[in-house]
Amino acid sequence: MKIKLLLILFFLNALPTKINAASFEIELTIPSLDISPYHKPYVAVWLETLDRKPVHTFVFWREQSDWFKDLRQWWRKVGRAENTSYDAVSGATRKPGTYLIEWQALALKGDYVLHFEAVREQGSREYLKQKLKINLNLQQSYVLQGKSEFGEIKIKVDHE
Repeated sequence: MKIKLLLILFFLNALPTKINAASFEIELTIPSLDISPYHKPYVAVWLETLDRKPVHTFVFWREQSDWFKDLRQWWRKVGRAENTSYDAVSGATRKPGTYLIEWQALALKGDYVLHFEAVREQGSREYLKQKLKINLNLQQSYVLQGKSEFGEIKIKVDHE
C-alpha cells in the first residue's frame, strides 16, 4: 500500500504545474472587389519551420479539387504531400469580409513563418508571409496589408 501511495505522489509531482501554449489569433480580411464576374478566392494559411517543413494548416478554403494546385506555394509545401492534414480546416470559399482564425499549440517554440496565399478564378493571386519567433515570454502583434486578394491581416501570438 505504501509503495502505491509513493508511486502516485511521485507521478503527481512529475506532472507540469502549468501548460505552456502558444495562442494564435489571425484576423483575415477578404476585400470586396468591384469586378465582373467575381469569383470567391481560394485561400490557404499555414505555419512552417524556417527550413520549410509544414507545422499546421490554419485555413484551406476551396471548392473544386482540380484547382487546389493553383495555390502554388501551399500546394508545393503542404497540399500534395499531406492531403489529410488539412481536412479539419478545409471549407468552402468565403465572400468578402473579415474572418477570425484561432489556434493553440502546445510546446511550440522557436522561429517559424506564417504564410497567406489566395488565388481567384479569372483574377489575381497574392502571397504574403510573416516571420514569427515563438517564445513563451514574448507576445507579438503584426499587421500585413494585401494589395489585391487580401485586405488587412492582423496577427497576434500570445502565451498562456
